[in-house]
Amino acid sequence: MPRLPAAMRQQAIVEMITEGAGAAISTIAATCDVSEETVRRDLLQLEKDGVIRRVYGGAIPADRKAPIAERLASGHREKEAIARLVSKIVTADQWVFITGGSTTIAIAQQLRNGPPLKVMTNMHAIAEALQGGEHKVILTGGEYVASSGCMAGAEVIAAIAQCTFDLSIVGIYGFDPDHGLVELDRYHQDLKRTLIEHSRETVFVGDNTKFGALGRYCSVPLSKIKTIVSDRRPMGRVADVLEHAGVSILTPDERGGPVHLKEVRS
Repeated sequence: MPRLPAAMRQQAIVEMITEGAGAAISTIAATCDVSEETVRRDLLQLEKDGVIRRVYGGAIPADRKAPIAERLASGHREKEAIARLVSKIVTADQWVFITGGSTTIAIAQQLRNGPPLKVMTNMHAIAEALQGGEHKVILTGGEYVASSGCMAGAEVIAAIAQCTFDLSIVGIYGFDPDHGLVELDRYHQDLKRTLIEHSRETVFVGDNTKFGALGRYCSVPLSKIKTIVSDRRPMGRVADVLEHAGVSILTPDERGGPVHLKEVRS
């Protein structure tokens, strides 16, 4: 395809994504004969316009959520790096909630042979990943959602509301520099708001593609975000906003030894 003006290129990108139910950044860049950085800027704009939704390594139609199997198959290195850092934060005998997601599955796998924990989760795969360790695992009730592999609904919120967790490990759907954490739906808004209200400490986890990703609902304002663990530091305005707010960003190249929340915040 010859090089196109920006508006025409973005329309071509939309067609690639919608006709193929998704497309990789590398494929779009090769097809449109532009850099991957240009494609990322195009995808960010198209997501702001509500036309597509960015996922790790590419984009999918706006009305489609990537199933858990697809998310598990991408970004292994990044998720494992995040998991190793989170494993240095937890301490023995903590009462921990872990939200469902592909990154948090990697965290559970890393925690398997670590210090014993009491864990509640709304995802069966996380419970299974912790098996073989010395952990006690409790599953919430709720309706099983096949695309996410998670339990959802009022039963999950009720189970959280009955507890006070030492630590919650919470996956990020998106971070908006103007609004904090954002979600695709009201349920996840309620879930995360309830979790931070019932947790002494909260660590938010997500790869770098979550920074700047948009959502329809605000869940956690910037003022309540203290620690984010990611595979690399955000850039630009997102980085400036987080630094100004005093948020600790833990990335693999910054910490080699044990990490504890009190140490991180000192």
